[in-house]
Amino acid sequence: MDAVLLMAFGGPETLEEIPDFLRKLMRRTPPPHVEQDVIERYRLLGGGSPLPETTRRQAQALEAVLARRGRPLRVYVGMQYARPFIGDTFDTIVADGVTRLVALSLAPYRSRVSTQAYEEQVRQEAAQRGSTLEIRFPGDWYDHPTYLDALAERMEEALQGLSPEERAETPVIFSAHSIPTRFVEQGDPYVEQLRAAAAGIHDRVGPFPWELAFQSVGQASREPWVGPEVEEVMDRFHAEGYRRVVVNPIGFVADHLETLYDNDVLHKEHAAKLGLEFIRVPCPNLQPKFIEALADLVEASLGD
Repeated sequence: MDAVLLMAFGGPETLEEIPDFLRKLMRRTPPPHVEQDVIERYRLLGGGSPLPETTRRQAQALEAVLARRGRPLRVYVGMQYARPFIGDTFDTIVADGVTRLVALSLAPYRSRVSTQAYEEQVRQEAAQRGSTLEIRFPGDWYDHPTYLDALAERMEEALQGLSPEERAETPVIFSAHSIPTRFVEQGDPYVEQLRAAAAGIHDRVGPFPWELAFQSVGQASREPWVGPEVEEVMDRFHAEGYRRVVVNPIGFVADHLETLYDNDVLHKEHAAKLGLEFIRVPCPNLQPKFIEALADLVEASLGD
């Protein structure tokens, strides 16, 4: 029996879950000020992360698309840092009698802390259980045409209020979660893949000025992280005379804390201080073309 494991970062769905979530994420007890800051941010979002529910709905949508294509597969959800954890879901998959599994990471850009970490976790869970389950991992999909079409469609929707002339004169900041610089120096293709995806969107929606920037640097980190930061690029665009800016968080496939707070609160406030009109492009979430792209990946992995 074939099935799909959809893997995501995870997030606390209640304020009470935040301390355990942070300890698992940081692999240590966070400083009290960091924990309190995170709690306050989630409180502003209504008391928890929408990411787990969005991921569950993405799984349901993927099941429906696969069934429509003649592949009635069960799509399970496993999270790296929140329930249901990948290991717990793996147990369920084995108990359900699955013999061939497509383990699909919802991180389009490869890094040792995202896609690679999810894949290693699945391999580890299988090894610990002596499982004979056949596991297939889709290749990197940052440049999958249907995925880029989905991002381009989201951007078209966000820019529909601008004339062609205004669009051509409005700079776009493509943003993603930063990672420690040493990961890139040691070979992570993360930044290179993000830049390629941004260029692919520009090819579909442009022309417009654009730059890749990063956000959400670890608060308790003591090492350099990849830049430039979104605010820094915004400052530069303002200094160059632009009066409007678009932030497109292509590093994320679902809206959650990093977009709903970092983009919609912090970056929007920074733009307002500069006198810049601010436009933020939504993440794919349940966008039909995005779900179709995930289905393409599953079918290509099964290959029959």
